[in-house]
Amino acid sequence: MYIINDHPILQFSRDKKVTFYYNGRPLEWYEHDPIAVALHANGIKVLSYTKKYHRPRGFFCAIGKCSSCFMIVDGMPNVRTCITPVREGMQIQTQHGLGKFSENLSHVTARTEEPLNLQTEVLVVGGGPAGLCACLEALESGCSVTLVDESLQLGGQLIKQTHKFFGSSQDFAGVRGIEIAKILQQRLSPHIDSGQLKVFSNTSAVAYYEKENLLLCEQSERRLLLIRPETIIVSTGAMEKFVPFVGNDLVGVYGAGAVQTLMNVYGVLPGKKVLMVGAGNIGLIVSYQLLQAGAEVVAIVELAPSVGGYWVHAAKVRRLNVPILLKHTVKKVIGEGEVEGALIQQVDDEGNFIGEEKYIGCDTVCLAAGLSPTVELFWQANCEMVYVNELGGFVPKRDLTLRTSNPRLWVAGDVAGIEEATTAMLEGRIAGLSVARNLGKIDEESYRKKLENYWDRLNQLRMGETAYRIRRGLKQAFFEQASSLVRFPEEEIYPSQQDEEFQSGVLSQSMVNIVSPPMDLWKKKKGGLVVIECPQKIPCDPCHTNCPTGAILPFENINDVPKIDYSKCTGCGLCVAACPGLACFVIDMSGEQAILKLPYEMLPRPAVGDRVSCLDRYGREVARSRIVVVQEPRKDKTYVVHVPIPKELAMHVRAAKVIRDG
Repeated sequence: MYIINDHPILQFSRDKKVTFYYNGRPLEWYEHDPIAVALHANGIKVLSYTKKYHRPRGFFCAIGKCSSCFMIVDGMPNVRTCITPVREGMQIQTQHGLGKFSENLSHVTARTEEPLNLQTEVLVVGGGPAGLCACLEALESGCSVTLVDESLQLGGQLIKQTHKFFGSSQDFAGVRGIEIAKILQQRLSPHIDSGQLKVFSNTSAVAYYEKENLLLCEQSERRLLLIRPETIIVSTGAMEKFVPFVGNDLVGVYGAGAVQTLMNVYGVLPGKKVLMVGAGNIGLIVSYQLLQAGAEVVAIVELAPSVGGYWVHAAKVRRLNVPILLKHTVKKVIGEGEVEGALIQQVDDEGNFIGEEKYIGCDTVCLAAGLSPTVELFWQANCEMVYVNELGGFVPKRDLTLRTSNPRLWVAGDVAGIEEATTAMLEGRIAGLSVARNLGKIDEESYRKKLENYWDRLNQLRMGETAYRIRRGLKQAFFEQASSLVRFPEEEIYPSQQDEEFQSGVLSQSMVNIVSPPMDLWKKKKGGLVVIECPQKIPCDPCHTNCPTGAILPFENINDVPKIDYSKCTGCGLCVAACPGLACFVIDMSGEQAILKLPYEMLPRPAVGDRVSCLDRYGREVARSRIVVVQEPRKDKTYVVHVPIPKELAMHVRAAKVIRDG
């Protein structure tokens, strides 16, 4: 196993080391990290064995939603070791088959606590982006709130997101997810201190009894909570979808969220050579994060004929030499107990295998094939449900306040349908606002203004060309009478049809010509001109909001592609560092050589004089050069490096890789 000691974006703060025992063997790791992480860090990936075929099972979801990590801990079976913190002296055993309680449970009952009965005005279940924003909105309106969250840290997926967010500036565009999590937690802190907000982490909501209006929770395998709320906002998120192929249960096959947890939260790399399955936003983002952490992504396979995520995410990994194989899928994972390689194969338009199998050597297979909403509480509450394929599965029907058919329950975030964290935060705001109104905490005029504002921002985020599935799905998720604020384009916007290379993140030559600045101005402009390779209509505006001269024009619609007034561009490079998609470049053509100003977020950290390999849009080395200037990060950790290259390569080179060993 590989411990990450240095990272271009993250710093890992670890608690004191403790000694724990795995099958009687003493091991060390850091207190408060999950047991499964501590075992991984010690090179132990097999956590349990199945009952019937005795197949080894490893870490898969990392959020407590599957049984893959069940182990026996201090005599108690079926402990979810992915969300249970390791402690000094803890006894951990591999679990074989179904867990069985021993007749003598005195060592277990000795550490359990009396059940806790609670009442609250607002109960929020789930502490991810939607849940935290729902809390904030309800608290700001004067509600008393109780938050229960299954994880060890609040923030949900935000605490794993090292990339900068898209969207509008008023909704954290250009801010990394890890920083958004900190901001939201800081805003909640005064309410915790005042007692207006009670937070129960590492607490699972396991059952809702509709007749009694009672939510049963279990905290840290130690205590039951019985909560009687006036209103409930369910923001329980989602879990990974599984992919059917031979060997999909081998140890070393992870969900993408688990890889992010290991790598970005706890600084443990699951493997060195990774095959990514799925080219949606999650697959593309996690591939880039694996490269930042020092792993090799040997390929991304995608069943569809185009990437499902943002084109700029695909372009980022393509120019770092990661192949994206469209209309391919994994057929079999090979290994004796753990992943040693995989067979992949091309498919036709109907999904039938065609051509020859290809062997890919890898030690990790990462599944990023989509998510399913975690909706069990809605079923238990007898909410009206609907299956919407475009939203990830079954979701509760709701009105424009996100209230479900059970008048006590509201829904927000991925559990309402799989989208981005930015839309989840706005949905949380809407749900929090609505429960505050229901409790009489806000006047009608203020409520209406806020509701319209949140819906206006939400509608804008959903108007991009990659959100067409979401729009189609949402039409099925609302009650018929609830469509006044929910807007859809008059004419549906679909992804632009381009050639196969473009569909996998490489700009076609005709589009290269379109994004090139006018040569008569370009060749005499000292400092250079910006080149923006962002051909897709997605919600994003940090290039404009960070441009100090107004050269990147204001967006009429936040989903518009950027427009540039080249006469105002000074080549400052601030947009290069600010762009979430790393799609802005500055090229100075005024001298004998072209000077490229490129974004840089990898190790080793760049320094003036470093030799670099200059990579084209496919990740192929086309030249070597040296860094002549390093612009230090102003807001976060994106460097801008200046690299001289021959002018004829100015519109070919799109990345630089530092060569420290010659």
